[in-house]
Amino acid sequence: MPILAAIDENERSRAVVEIAADLARTYDDTLVALHVVPLEDFEAHKQSIESIPEFRDFSFTREADSAKRFAREFVLETVDGFDSNQLDARGRVGDVTEEILSEASALDPRFLVISGRRRSPTGKAVFGNTAQQLLLNAECPVVTRLSDE
Repeated sequence: MPILAAIDENERSRAVVEIAADLARTYDDTLVALHVVPLEDFEAHKQSIESIPEFRDFSFTREADSAKRFAREFVLETVDGFDSNQLDARGRVGDVTEEILSEASALDPRFLVISGRRRSPTGKAVFGNTAQQLLLNAECPVVTRLSDE
């Protein structure tokens, strides 16, 4: 069974990758590193890229491939000596929570490893909370690394 690590372009993801790598080594499982590019970030990036005439054919596929490359490089740069044969990097574009839950459902991982920030109940209600939605809706065990940032 794989270990699924949901990462983003945030420093908190380093702890997620380290925990997931430890679990993958412990259970001799594949580490699946998933980076989801939020749809609004994709749209902003697409607008920026398409303003350059040579790059008019920017697509979801290209952005997902870029997210996959980021995930792979992030793991290999974060965890010294991690066996790249034990790594399966993946990239997606869309709603972060939905994409992570979809990947978890398809993979049926041993663990889903995520990060989260401590927030007040009001902050969660106003801003939403991806970590909370993953904890409530994932059909696999979720390992969470909370931070105060």
